[in-house]
Amino acid sequence: MQHQAITRISKPVRGRGKRHPYILMSACVGLCLSAAFAVHAAVTVTPADAPVIKRAIAAQKGHVVLVNFWATWCGPCVAEFPAVVETSRRYKSQGLRVFAVSADQLKDARTKVAPFLTKSRADFPAYLEKSADPEEFIDAFDPTWQGDLPRTIIYDRAGKRVKTLTGPQTAQSLAAAVRPYLAHAR
Repeated sequence: MQHQAITRISKPVRGRGKRHPYILMSACVGLCLSAAFAVHAAVTVTPADAPVIKRAIAAQKGHVVLVNFWATWCGPCVAEFPAVVETSRRYKSQGLRVFAVSADQLKDARTKVAPFLTKSRADFPAYLEKSADPEEFIDAFDPTWQGDLPRTIIYDRAGKRVKTLTGPQTAQSLAAAVRPYLAHAR
């Protein structure tokens, strides 16, 4: 199976601080704002099948991994996504790694998925489900899964699937789901 190249979306965002020849401070503010916004200016969406994503999860051994399956056309997914971003930021230093896997169509990677991730300020790997057989893709992660979205799967530090969350989650429910596994020895 051939994999498409990574889609990279860049939207340079520049600070809007006024520059005045006599005021060094405003120039500094403008540069600082540019740097702060540039962190979230580009989002990478990688079309991938289940084996590619599973290898990415396995490569995170020693970390707790939260994989969120979602789509831009799924209202509950869109509503849940800020909680996923917040959970990633809050627990990253404790060993949490987050992956987002979109069920959108490949043609929507640049026009819908990447802009949504940029707007959400997602700072974790993002994949776009690319599979010849969607049922096979779903079964690779959870044979009992019927394909409903959003779906969140948590893997412990050993890479074992330990928890599955169905339906939209809050930051509190995601935190409650990952904290027990983050507490285990690193």
